[in-house]
Amino acid sequence: MMRSIRQGIPRLIGVSSLVAAMAGGVGAVGATSATAAPQAVPSAIVCTQSQPPTCFDTAAGNVLQQGAQTGGNGNVLQQGAQTGRGNGNVLQQGAQTGRGNGNVLQQGAQTGRGNGNVLQQGAQTGRGNGNVLQQGAQTGRGNGNVLQQGAQTGRGNGNVLQQGAQTGRGNGNVLQQGAQTGRGNGNVLQQGAQTGRGNGNVLQQGAQTGGNGNVLQQGAQTGPGNGNVLQQGAQTGPGNGNVLQQGAQTGPGNGNVLQQGAQTGPGNGNVLQQGAQTGPGNGNVLQQGAQTGPGNGNVLQQGAQTGPGNGNVLQQGAQTGPGNGNVLQQGAQTGPGNGNVLQQGAQTGPGNGNVLQQGAQTGPGNGNVLQQGAQT
Repeated sequence: MMRSIRQGIPRLIGVSSLVAAMAGGVGAVGATSATAAPQAVPSAIVCTQSQPPTCFDTAAGNVLQQGAQTGGNGNVLQQGAQTGRGNGNVLQQGAQTGRGNGNVLQQGAQTGRGNGNVLQQGAQTGRGNGNVLQQGAQTGRGNGNVLQQGAQTGRGNGNVLQQGAQTGRGNGNVLQQGAQTGRGNGNVLQQGAQTGRGNGNVLQQGAQTGGNGNVLQQGAQTGPGNGNVLQQGAQTGPGNGNVLQQGAQTGPGNGNVLQQGAQTGPGNGNVLQQGAQTGPGNGNVLQQGAQTGPGNGNVLQQGAQTGPGNGNVLQQGAQTGPGNGNVLQQGAQTGPGNGNVLQQGAQTGPGNGNVLQQGAQTGPGNGNVLQQGAQT
């Protein structure tokens, strides 16, 4: 019975050194007398004969299970290898190459220097500090990144990737089921894709090709654009400082505001509310109005302007043909006319500088004033 108990106790190699280390050096091997001064305990690896064996570094405080470590203090390795110096690391089926402090690796590999990283089924290549990788890969240098089923290629700092991919350099980006190709800083992508360089963009279910400081909600921006806001809208071609709500802008345009409106062709500084502008136009304001053809500086309220026109004001009025500097209130002007004022009046044919109040002018006329009258 006693013999079987002795055989069941695992025998430690160097157990006297381990006991001496735990007792603070008292009774260490090689002491000449009980009153001798304590001596420093040399580093010694102590292993059990169990399968697998567990090894202890009595000087550095490391615990190794089927692992290899070169240098380092206070590390815990399970089926892992640490090459180079490292302090306070925890490795489970992981490998750390180079210097690293305070890292936690689960089925992960870290190549190069890194501090405070957490890797779960992930790989980090190059230097990196404070990164969290879950089923993700980070290639190149990166600090403070969080990757969940995502991949980051190139340098990047402070990025958060969820089922997303970032190609190239990027800082402070948040990607959810999104992809960013090329350089980008401070972007937020939700189910969106950004192609090319971009800074400070927010994409929700949207796609952007190039651009800086854009906000897209269920919208698409094709071509370079800066400072645009798209809500359920599409912008085709280059554009800067545009605001689109349920609107579409085709072609280049700068500083436009579209609410449930469409602008076709180039245009700058236009405001459209439930209105449509066809062709080039600059500085136009449309409320429930339509402008067909080129026009600059026009104001339309529930009005329509057909053909070219500049500096016109239309309230519940229609202008057919070319006209400049006209003011129409519940009035209609047919044919060319410049500088006319119509209140509940109609002008048929060419006319310049006419004032009509509840009146009608048929045929050509210049500088006429009609109050409840008709001129034929």
